[in-house]
Amino acid sequence: MSSHLHSTHFALHGWALCGVRRVADAGDESMLDSMRRPIFVVALIVIFLTVMVELGSIAALHLPSQADAPLNVSPTGKAIPALAFLDGLILFATVIIGIALLIPERVQSKVQGIVTLIFSLLLILGGIVAIIADVVLLMLMVGLLLAIPFGTIAYFAIWASFDTGGARIALSLLMTLKIIFAVCLVLAEQRFLQNKGLVLIIVTSLVSNLIIAFLHGFVPGFLVSITDDIAAIVVCALGLVWAVVYLIGGIVSVIKVVV
Repeated sequence: MSSHLHSTHFALHGWALCGVRRVADAGDESMLDSMRRPIFVVALIVIFLTVMVELGSIAALHLPSQADAPLNVSPTGKAIPALAFLDGLILFATVIIGIALLIPERVQSKVQGIVTLIFSLLLILGGIVAIIADVVLLMLMVGLLLAIPFGTIAYFAIWASFDTGGARIALSLLMTLKIIFAVCLVLAEQRFLQNKGLVLIIVTSLVSNLIIAFLHGFVPGFLVSITDDIAAIVVCALGLVWAVVYLIGGIVSVIKVVV
């Protein structure tokens, strides 16, 4: 059992949840043994659905009805799909915990660090590309808006009609799913609350939802496309910070396994 907890510590260390060993040692039962697994599975399904909803904002671009979307921007903007960077990290971390319940320690400890390392690297590269694309789009929109009169006319023709209603519905659904996920996680094992990394990344995701909603409602409708793009940049930057945390944890885990 102690070796299995050691492996689980490696897994959680990769995403800054290093408190499992400390929490497990505090009681007679380990966190894995005392976890309410059916509720944990529900939490895993809910965070998976959350990421699918966010990615669905991107997939919608490939539908025939959206074939004429300006510059391949989702009808609900770019900020909502950007949430997939953060929530994808939470989903990955939750899957890692699930794997600790199923995979033998000798396999788990050798694979998790490498998987975390590769996953975080890919996410960092994707986040950098997304931020660059968002900054370029932001400069284009602001440039056209200020280029009176023809640039302004072009901006209004392309970006003035932002689907704030659809975005509001999507954000409300995502917030509900994330709250359900957090509640299920606590119900599955209350000692998750002692894992600062887990709490912080969930709070970051919830705050990102609020940032997007605020920026959508803060300005007149014809400017929402610009503030939405700003929100996308902020969310991607937060995702990059957490991806770096994962990367550091993955490197440490790989070194510990090798050494």
